[in-house]
Amino acid sequence: MISLLDTRGKPSRTLPFVAVSWLVVTVRFALGGLELGPLGTMPAMTAAEYGPAVSLILAIWIGREWKAKDLEKGVSHGNG
Repeated sequence: MISLLDTRGKPSRTLPFVAVSWLVVTVRFALGGLELGPLGTMPAMTAAEYGPAVSLILAIWIGREWKAKDLEKGVSHGNG
């Protein structure tokens, strides 16, 4: 499995999934409206759909990094 480094310089198990998810959503946005031959036309994706999708993908990873950083410091957010 690809090992990307997180903000603390340690290998991250989730960052490759975030990167692939972001890439898929971005390619989907870029190809919106493109004629795909026998497959038909790729439905358009507006910026109003792309923005929240990318924000949610990044929020999941940033939240995990924030929680992991605080766990290293000994801070608890009450989530168990």
